[in-house]
Amino acid sequence: MARTKLTKPNKPKVGQGRVPLAPAVYPVRDLPVPNSKVVSKVLKRATEVIGDQESSMRWLGTPIQALNYATPISLLHNSDGEAAVLRVLGQLEHGVL
Repeated sequence: MARTKLTKPNKPKVGQGRVPLAPAVYPVRDLPVPNSKVVSKVLKRATEVIGDQESSMRWLGTPIQALNYATPISLLHNSDGEAAVLRVLGQLEHGVL
């Protein structure tokens, strides 16, 4: 019976095989920018519902299940997103969420 020699598989080097290279820079200019008045309005409403500004700011950057796991701040670039965020805040205020 012949013996089989066991060897360790070769690890692919960065940029070769299965290990992809990460992009060096992400294009920020392609992201929509929310209107500062809208952000102020939503932050004020969030502070009323949540209780303090620091927690409200943290909430704005947290993925929310009711928003399909989007962050509230990422939706404030258009009126539909603003309405969705304000709707969720209303649901939080009334204990629905």
